[in-house]
Amino acid sequence: MTLSDKKTEYIYKGKKINLRLARLKLPDGRSAFREVVEHRGSVAIIPLLDDGRIVLLRQYRPVIGEWILEIPAGTIEPGERPHECALRELEEETGYRAGKITKLLEFYVSPGYTTEKIYLYKAENLQKTKPRPEPYEFLEIVELTLSDALDKILNGDIRDAKTIIALLYLAYYEREKTT
Repeated sequence: MTLSDKKTEYIYKGKKINLRLARLKLPDGRSAFREVVEHRGSVAIIPLLDDGRIVLLRQYRPVIGEWILEIPAGTIEPGERPHECALRELEEETGYRAGKITKLLEFYVSPGYTTEKIYLYKAENLQKTKPRPEPYEFLEIVELTLSDALDKILNGDIRDAKTIIALLYLAYYEREKTT
C-alpha cells in the first residue's frame, strides 16, 4: 500500500461510515498502513418488561440475507448523545418508552478495523407506545425470559455479537445481585 505524504486518504465517505487508508504510529515508533472504517458509534438496549422478560427483535438484515434475533440498536446521529439515541431507538423499533434507562458498559465492535463503539443500556419501567421503524426495517417483536434467551445463544439461534454480549452481561449482573 502506498499513501502520499498525507497521513490519511479517504477512499469513501458515506452516511454512516467512512473508509480511509491511514498511516498509524505504532508503540515502537514505526508506522503501519491500515484500512480504517470510521463510525460515529451506536447504542444497544436491553428492554426489560415488568415481568422480567426481554424485548428482542427478529429483524431481516439484508447485508447477510437473513433474519436474526437481536436487541434493539441503532447509530448515534450527529450531535446526539448516546442515551438520547438509546431512548429514540428503543421507541422507534419496539414501541416502548423507557421510564428508566441505565448505562451498563461500552465496547468496541472490532478495533482491528473500525472505530465503532457500542454503548449498552438497560431500559426498565417500559410504557407501550407505537413503534416507528424506518421504511427499510423489517422487525418482529419477540419477548423471552433471560433463561430462554441464553438457551438461544447456546443453540445458535442468537448469533449477533452485541446481543450475545448484552445477554451474557445481564446474566452475570443478575447473578451478582443475588449473591
